[in-house]
Amino acid sequence: MYEAIRTAQFVRNSCLHYWINNKNVGRYDLNKYCALQARDFPFADELNSMARLARAEGAGSDISRFSANCKKGNPGKKGYPQFQKDCHSVEYKTTGWKLAEDPKSINFSDNKGIGRLKLKGTGDLLFYQISQIKRVRLVKRADGVYVQLCVDVDRKENTEPCGTTRSV
Repeated sequence: MYEAIRTAQFVRNSCLHYWINNKNVGRYDLNKYCALQARDFPFADELNSMARLARAEGAGSDISRFSANCKKGNPGKKGYPQFQKDCHSVEYKTTGWKLAEDPKSINFSDNKGIGRLKLKGTGDLLFYQISQIKRVRLVKRADGVYVQLCVDVDRKENTEPCGTTRSV
């Protein structure tokens, strides 16, 4: 898990370095650069391609925010993108993970050797439909590594007997 997090940090910092050394680099260029990283660095190729793209998109968002702040011409700091020294997470989009048939486990299938992680506590991973889970994130904290599920929840308006509406 820690190796996957370090590799994600490397991908993001490499994308920033590429942007610094080349003019007119956009998000699409950063996505293409991820494929080159996987080809040139075997340890980067071991990380799932969607996890690499998520880090490139994060770097692209930081670059876009900085560019927009510069174009506005506001005085003060513009938020120049910084290299990460201690990354705490890696994010898998639609591939690289799969819920196990056991409602308490999730399997990671990239070549970083994470394998099956078991859920502690009383929660149930099958509470949500697989189509509702948009991203899975491994987050490093002081007391261990946690799994976050980014879930798309369909909110519908319900009308109560008194005529008011509330979100569910």
